[in-house]
Amino acid sequence: MRYAVYFCPAAGSGLDTFGREWLSTETVPGIAPERLRALTTHVRRYGWHATLCAPFALAEPASYADLRCIVADIAQQASVIELPLHLDRLAAFLALRPSVDEGDVKALSEHCVRRLNALRAPGTEAAWQRRAPHLDETELALFREYGYPYVLDRYRFHMTLSAPASDVEEQALREWLSPRVANLASARIDALTICCEKEPGQPFEQIERMPFGAGKAA
Repeated sequence: MRYAVYFCPAAGSGLDTFGREWLSTETVPGIAPERLRALTTHVRRYGWHATLCAPFALAEPASYADLRCIVADIAQQASVIELPLHLDRLAAFLALRPSVDEGDVKALSEHCVRRLNALRAPGTEAAWQRRAPHLDETELALFREYGYPYVLDRYRFHMTLSAPASDVEEQALREWLSPRVANLASARIDALTICCEKEPGQPFEQIERMPFGAGKAA
């Protein structure tokens, strides 16, 4: 069983509606339906979200109650962040990315990562072998320390839209997504959501959404 701390848009918000529409879309001109499903399989399994603390297993004797206590404390002290988003390419995939400085949400992610690291079980050798060849020295050090390489200074807020696509596929995706993204209001980051993968390979499920206590825009 693995847990993660995500930003998940509030139910019924414009960003939530956009995500639900995108992940249920069966046709995009220029892309075969089966290929479109393949491009969004990973996104659908992890859910419509932005990662704040990447998935991890709990170390013994830590419990969900311990995890919940820390996340609730972070949420209680946090302030709302309004973050305009735009369609962007991150590494090899399309995502929604901030169109303004992301320092506030990066600090929030760092706070989550550092505090929850005490509860994290060591990563597996298989995970190390899979990731290590593709990481630089800084990312390797972060991976060793926190179980995930894209944290702290290497953290980039993003909401993944698809798996890596060919140039032709990416252009088709952009043509479908761009007008819809242009109409989105800013992301309102006002809660932390604990999500859970109950068995390896199963979809992540939202367990609990914890609204921020400060309640003022950053």
